[in-house]
Amino acid sequence: MRILFAGSPEIAVPSLELLAESQHEIVGVLTNPDAVRGRGRNACVTHVKEMAEELDLHIIQPRKLDAAVREEIASLKPDILVAVAYGKIFGPKFLSLFPKGGLNLHPSLLPKYRGCSPVNAAILHGEAETGVTIQRLALAMDSGDILKQEIYPLKGDETADRLLDTFSEIGAGLLLETLDELEKGPVQGLVQDEGQVT
Repeated sequence: MRILFAGSPEIAVPSLELLAESQHEIVGVLTNPDAVRGRGRNACVTHVKEMAEELDLHIIQPRKLDAAVREEIASLKPDILVAVAYGKIFGPKFLSLFPKGGLNLHPSLLPKYRGCSPVNAAILHGEAETGVTIQRLALAMDSGDILKQEIYPLKGDETADRLLDTFSEIGAGLLLETLDELEKGPVQGLVQDEGQVT
């Protein structure tokens, strides 16, 4: 399948690398614009941009997903959007560019801990387990149908950074499995139980 990959931080890099090595084709990478930092006003690029440059992929760094950006993405003819910690909610005009919709990797067992910082929340609440979810992208944050989940037991001594590193690897594998299944045909998702949302 032809993939537009959207992500910015380090947690997204394993997914980008694995998908780039797969039979699927990454037609473009959507990542946050370079930030200017420090006294020297040096450009600071995202981890995803660094990897996309290494992989010689087409990079798009918009400030907003306006008509010009949508036109550029449409010209790439993507089949599906894959988002890993991109940090923005995609609107209906943007999502309509992808005939097979979109996937999102989320580091919790949805519907628990939607939104940002789900790993920290699971640790702070003393959860016995957490995990990774692959869900369909929906207009409301982290509310899409669940396609795959992997449970990860917690011992109580984990840090958010270590868990995010682990989940970035687990999630990359789950994303690839999901894409392989979607290429063969429709995949039935599980509607999230809104009564379980935290």
